Amino acid sequence: MGIEYIFLALLVFAMYVITLWMSGQEGFENEGSITYEDPEQIYDDIYASIYDLIWNPSDMLKYQEVSFQDIALAEWPKASVSVLDMACGTGPHACWFQTLGVKYLGVDISESMLSKGREMCPSARFQKGDITQITLFPPKTYSHVLLLGFSVYEFSNSKILADNAYQWLQPGGWCMVHMVDPDKYDPIHNLAAPFAAFSLQKYSYDRQATSNIYFDTFKYIGTLKKDKDEDDAVYNETLAFYDKSQNNGNKYRENKHHWVMPSKERLIDIWKTSGFRFHESVDLVRCGKEYQYIVYFTK
Repeated sequence: MGIEYIFLALLVFAMYVITLWMSGQEGFENEGSITYEDPEQIYDDIYASIYDLIWNPSDMLKYQEVSFQDIALAEWPKASVSVLDMACGTGPHACWFQTLGVKYLGVDISESMLSKGREMCPSARFQKGDITQITLFPPKTYSHVLLLGFSVYEFSNSKILADNAYQWLQPGGWCMVHMVDPDKYDPIHNLAAPFAAFSLQKYSYDRQATSNIYFDTFKYIGTLKKDKDEDDAVYNETLAFYDKSQNNGNKYRENKHHWVMPSKERLIDIWKTSGFRFHESVDLVRCGKEYQYIVYFTK
């Protein structure tokens, strides 16, 4: 059985490499291309429609919710819980918090992402806002603060986020931040994996960093560009439209996400300098996200 599995894994990996090579042959010449680097442009209606499919697999969300409940919510009376979801995107946890009967507010810079969140969870509260601005909320407003997805890496100075979260959090409150080991985590999206619970990284000498996903109106190609031990990274996305008229006459749309990715240990230290106390780090390997974590802080 072991030999057959290894052979199958190698075959799947070979097919993956061929797919990457073929995708690399797709030229941009004479086809038209538009490039976005501003988050407010990237996170538009098109991106909001695929965001959760790409970044928020349901098994990961459920695992996170169990962790939140066990560690940060269990000893809090529901009436005293007030959750701030910073850079919430579509607010994938909003309805879960609503089901618990606690107060929830999701804040994001993208109106398209917020609109999608309202569509998915009409009873939840969402607000457009810039979380780098300390005046966005009064001090000590929230009992629990979230910063999930890869949001912590999308800002050039995460210390500002930590300072603001600390100010907005009540004494004794909890802050939960999603972090990764930048040089070890698997950047391939679940939808691009050959099958569930399979990591190409285990069968490749070089880190595999490209996801190919086929949607109804375009092909999605996402690639992490990062040098080992360097903080700066770029996550490049290309949407190759089957019908150019759906992209203002351009076949290709490029999104460039500029990330700052210090080591997990350094990032934890940055948040501690804002006053937070490190509580624990929950490994997400059990939901298929190796070298990814929910890091818990208290005030």
